[in-house]
Amino acid sequence: MNGAKVGFFSEIEKIMHGFGDVPNPLRMSVELMENLIKKELNEIIREAETVAEFRMSSKIDIEEIVFLLRRNKFKLRRIYKCLETKALGSKIEKDASEEFCKEEYDFDLARVDRLLRLEKLSQRNSKNERNLSHFVKALEELDTFGDLVDFCKEEGEPDLARVDRLLRLEKVSRDLDSARYEAFAKARTVRFSCAKQKFAQWALSGSELSSNITELAWLALDFLAFEAIGQIVDTSFLLRKTDHTTDSIQQRMPSLTSNPGFPSVYFGNAGLTCAGLLGKPLTPDEIIR
Repeated sequence: MNGAKVGFFSEIEKIMHGFGDVPNPLRMSVELMENLIKKELNEIIREAETVAEFRMSSKIDIEEIVFLLRRNKFKLRRIYKCLETKALGSKIEKDASEEFCKEEYDFDLARVDRLLRLEKLSQRNSKNERNLSHFVKALEELDTFGDLVDFCKEEGEPDLARVDRLLRLEKVSRDLDSARYEAFAKARTVRFSCAKQKFAQWALSGSELSSNITELAWLALDFLAFEAIGQIVDTSFLLRKTDHTTDSIQQRMPSLTSNPGFPSVYFGNAGLTCAGLLGKPLTPDEIIR
């Protein structure tokens, strides 16, 4: 797919900060991360194309993504929770707008404006609910033993890798002043989907991959790209901590938790202190290892 050169340097820079790197990561590190994530997306889309051909489908949909993640139930659960949150959030906003629209207005234009907004919210709510239902249906088609959907909906088995990450970020954020904490909090909200068309153009640029990908599949790809950055940053900080550990016994201690996804990320107690927000930025060498 040819077109103007696009990139996500500024977005990836903020996402890396949101996962614990310094506010202004090294330019070379961000550029390397951008290349790694783009290659990863290309590989996922290429594999999804193969699955779509096997299913005799002319497009890549969420079924292809679910099939590729079938051995990683934690990532499937995270996607489910993401879609569930979107559906719930839009429903709450729609319900609040409905209550507001029931009030009487002296100025009719204000009520008209509110009703138009409510209509847009209703459409978005319906789309988010359809996306969630479609994802659940894709899970059910793949769920041979009938436990995958329940696993995604329930919180029985904890996602320990995610818990370790959140604990690490919470620990290092305690030492931030209000201005730096605000910047950190904003960085935590950055996603590729904030620029959907640009994301698709960037992911497919310079390749011959299919562009016939549904919006729901793109949402899943956005999540996978975001999570890939998180895993790389997590691993880089852990390796940095390991390199500075001189106690040979501590180096050989078994980890407390593990991420069943690929690449694997292991965290012990030392992982909670691998902070970058107030320390040195991640280097390209640390990222590529």
